[in-house]
Amino acid sequence: MLDCVVLRAIVIIPARFSSIRFPGKPLAPLRDRPLVQWVWEGARTAKRIERVIVATDDERIRDAAVAFGAEVVMTPSDCPSGTDRAALVASGIAADVVVNVQGDEPMVTGSSVDRLVGAFEDPAVEAATLREPFEAVGDLFDPNQVKVVTGASGDALYFSRSPVPYVRGKGNLSFDFRAAVFARPDPLEGFWKHVGVYAYRKDVLLEMARTAPTPLELSESLEQLRLLETGRRIRVLDSDFHSVAVDTPQEMRRAAQVLDAREAAR
Repeated sequence: MLDCVVLRAIVIIPARFSSIRFPGKPLAPLRDRPLVQWVWEGARTAKRIERVIVATDDERIRDAAVAFGAEVVMTPSDCPSGTDRAALVASGIAADVVVNVQGDEPMVTGSSVDRLVGAFEDPAVEAATLREPFEAVGDLFDPNQVKVVTGASGDALYFSRSPVPYVRGKGNLSFDFRAAVFARPDPLEGFWKHVGVYAYRKDVLLEMARTAPTPLELSESLEQLRLLETGRRIRVLDSDFHSVAVDTPQEMRRAAQVLDAREAAR
């Protein structure tokens, strides 16, 4: 019988005030509390986490987070991304696994965080993330809905803003891809939506932050491709929550609807 692997794990929630599409997003009200508070409350229900930290460069976010009880670490305003912000905070903390929960994922659950941490009991796992089924065919063609393809091992093969895998029709390739997808008995079969919650071995996260953006990453504008292009593996697990990543005020309204539905189902 294998000995139980004891992992020291933390959650870091990057939250910045500046946003082109939705300025002040972390403090925008979702029902009765700020968006970032929903993320923090979901993450802190995880049982395998030692600390949940909000990483921000804005005093308004810091003050709001402290008011609802969060631990906060201030970071420079010139951090290129949330990943860099998380790596900066993690570099000064003793931990084996770092979970980066995006500050716009209000539906995140502690159980999904725990499952990500548990994946690292396999010494081959370097990073891990989540996926969920698509619910609407139209979302396959939305570049803001990222798709993931996995192999038999459960590791990611590719992430894309385009619909992948490609659905080939009969005959030559000069056909309407969208129509071919809609014409299938189950148009959503084989497609998976990527959920923006990541976990890393600490050394892998720090190495990622030191590595320059890679060609595919720049082409798709997807940071996780940096790991794949540099030879790292990303284990993909099924999510147990319906993700609504809030990038616009319209998505905030959708998040409220999902919260209402979740509570009604209890």
